[in-house]
Amino acid sequence: MSQRFFGTACRVGCSLLVLCSALVPAIRAADADPAWYPKPLGEIKAMLQVLAPQRDAADRMKEMYIQRLKIYRYVCDVPFEDLAWDDHCATLAEKASLVCSKLDKLTHNPEKPAGMSDEEYQLCKRGAGECNLFMGRTHPSGCVDGWMDDSDPSNIDRVGHRRWCLNPRMLKSAFGTVGKYAAMYAFDGSRRDVPAWDYVAYPARGYMPIDLFGGRHAWSISPNMAHYAKPSKGDVKATIQPVNEKLEHLGGPLKLDYFNVETSGFGSGPAIIFRPESFAVKADTRFKVTIEGIKTKDGKPATIEYLVHFVDVRKASDSPEGQKIMTAYFRKQLDAIQANADRPARLEALLAFTEEELLKGADPALLKEARTTIAELLKDPALRKEQDAAQRYKQVTELEKKAGKNKNQLIAVATTYRDFAQFFKGTRAAEKAAADFERLKKELQ
Repeated sequence: MSQRFFGTACRVGCSLLVLCSALVPAIRAADADPAWYPKPLGEIKAMLQVLAPQRDAADRMKEMYIQRLKIYRYVCDVPFEDLAWDDHCATLAEKASLVCSKLDKLTHNPEKPAGMSDEEYQLCKRGAGECNLFMGRTHPSGCVDGWMDDSDPSNIDRVGHRRWCLNPRMLKSAFGTVGKYAAMYAFDGSRRDVPAWDYVAYPARGYMPIDLFGGRHAWSISPNMAHYAKPSKGDVKATIQPVNEKLEHLGGPLKLDYFNVETSGFGSGPAIIFRPESFAVKADTRFKVTIEGIKTKDGKPATIEYLVHFVDVRKASDSPEGQKIMTAYFRKQLDAIQANADRPARLEALLAFTEEELLKGADPALLKEARTTIAELLKDPALRKEQDAAQRYKQVTELEKKAGKNKNQLIAVATTYRDFAQFFKGTRAAEKAAADFERLKKELQ
């Protein structure tokens, strides 16, 4: 997936250019003007499915954190595809969580806890100063949701955590947790090739999934300071106007209970922050947002206008855009599998590939190709044994799940793992079963 232009201002009298890649195709619904809808609904539905954390990921915490952050960045038209976990960032996030836990408070400028070495303290201090921090829930996805909300009385004036999450220049990050404290590394700005952009808005312009925003969330927009002069609170006016499908006004604009212009360096720079007084997020409601009183870099008056259309993505119909995305996503996976010279590993991956639930949304030719390759590989007796072992191993793992914490049943499962490893010796499944036997033996002692 290559990145699109994101956050291009839709001003009165201007046109909008949207760049798309093979994975994010340029097919638009006839009734969705790309000047207001940068991404079709079918595309968004498919991408949220593609970006959902994989249940069988080797490191579940990493997967949940990075994928949740990618989802918000994708929806808000911020570079997302190559956002990657970084181990050094993870160390700093963990140390930030550690020092907050030691002191039992959230702080970006911690004092040295008793008994901590100078070397560890310096890492903790740097981590706390360069991370978003969270106290209470430490589930990775939940923490990202909290940082994107950022609308409590102590944070709404700047929504700084949100601005770091949506920083266009972020390329790498990580998440760490100790006790009831969590942190995400937020200060990375190592992305050099940033697509052209005009502003970053949340809620996002165009179709906005209702499960990624809340009624008491602040609305915010961060203009690109390469294009605009620093905004002034006394000059800027933000309006949220309910509209119908023809963009005709439905009554007057929403009354705001909060407004601020914050000009420090969180994320990409200044932000205009506003919140409607009484607001509930409902599917299929539309709001035209108008930002007045800003100026271009050369001092000319400017107005930014965009549409926010809240939708329940789960109810959206499948579409040609979605199939193209799914096809490109699974084509990339299948190509990588087919390129694997390790035949047993290729067979194992192909079998798992055919069981992908989302594959039904892609071109049927992909499933046919995978099954054809499996049939060719199974002509080899050794690979047939691998397949048989893999299927039977899966049955044993199901037995372990059903056993729960019942000791007698787990002893029986451990014995089954041991016997399995001996019977299918030489297969990959046998190696896994042998390891499972040793694991259960230790747990049951």
